[in-house]
Order: sequence, then structure tokens, then C-alpha cells
Amino acid sequence: MANQNQSPGGLVISSKSNSFQFYEFPCQDIKNIFKFVSLKENQCALDENQPGFYNEITADNAMAVSFKEIVAHEIDALEDGRVQTQKLFIVEEGHFIIFKDLLITFGKNSAIKSGLALIFKFSRVEPHPVFITPEKILKISDQMAFIQTMDFDKMEHPTIKKLRFDGKMETLADISPFHNYTSNIKSVKGVMNTPFGIRTIKIASSGKIQISKKKEEDLDSEIFLFIFKNIIKQ
Repeated sequence: MANQNQSPGGLVISSKSNSFQFYEFPCQDIKNIFKFVSLKENQCALDENQPGFYNEITADNAMAVSFKEIVAHEIDALEDGRVQTQKLFIVEEGHFIIFKDLLITFGKNSAIKSGLALIFKFSRVEPHPVFITPEKILKISDQMAFIQTMDFDKMEHPTIKKLRFDGKMETLADISPFHNYTSNIKSVKGVMNTPFGIRTIKIASSGKIQISKKKEEDLDSEIFLFIFKNIIKQ
């Protein structure tokens, strides 16, 4: 996440990824979290082998920050005819967008885990991945212009145990009677009209959200609030 800037809607988020994890985060103290990640002892200093936060920016209703973690990987290398185990240190990055009641992450898991632990330690508010019920996923499906894919799991069917639908589905009637065999819908992907244009959005029960975008396109942070408030929580 680089070159975050303020826009009329909020923050402009640069991301090579189009996949984001949504967390419930009932914390109102964004200004003090911003001060916390900006402290020198919490900042990344790779020349001192210190992982930490960097590239923090704030807007009226949100903040964004990145975290660099130093991860050790063991590799086997051939030296003098013998296999030696060596440690290779890699810098991995995780990124955070924090609103009141909502936190978004994307990037490498190791960096996200370390950054979340520090945010929790300071705020005393634990981020919980958004869990989306099958009933909610069905309701979200009805809001889509058409459904592209839908994943079913734990099928109570004589022969089918897992099912994935691909293709244009105008309504849920197009996939009857299969959805009657399960109460476990893992994800739905389809086309939606949003204030940020027509987007293909995939929503998983785990709170992992994919948002279609051009390769180098930046996203207004307000799109995450729109999805959370008007699609997930409605």
C-alpha cells in the first residue's frame, strides 16, 4: 500500500491485490491509534533489524498504515559437498485500513498478524474476522445484477458433497433445487452497481472480499465502508 492520499471520499488506497479481509473492530479511537503507530519505537527500521509500522496517513473518518515484518526462512544449500541449512531473512508487508467499527487488511499474513497484535495490545479491542451467514450470502445474492459463481459445502445430497456454480445466474431459482440441500454457502461472486461504478464482488463467509479493479487502479477507502454498511451489515 503506497502513496495513500486524501480524496473527497476518504483515502486513496493503492493495492496490487484485489482481495481484502474485513474485521469487526468496535474502536472509536482512531486518532490515538495513529499516534501509536507513528511512535519511533513502533516504526520500521530495517537497518536496525526492527520490524514495525510505516507509511501512515489519516483522514477525517479513517487511517491507513503498513507494517514490515522480518521473516526467517530456512533453506538447504550445498557447500563444500555438504548440505548446509541456512537462514534467509525476507521482509514481508501487510497493510491496514482502520475505520470506526471496521478494519481492513491485505498483504502477507506474517506482517498482518504482527501488526494486528500491536494494534490490539494498544487499543485493547480485538479485531474479529467478519463472519457472514449463509442466509446473509443469499440476501446479498439477491442484490446482484447477476451471479457469476456460488460455492456450496457440506451438501446433504445422495451423491454430491461439494458444489460450485459458474456462469450467469439471474436469480437463485436458476440453481434450484441444489441450494435446498445445504445451509452452508461459502461464497458468492457477482456483478453489483455501487457508488464507485459497476463492480464484480466476491464475498466469502470468512469475511474475505474480492473487488474487481484494473491492475494499477487505486480504490477510494469509502468503497470498503459501502460494502460493510450496505451489503454485509444491512
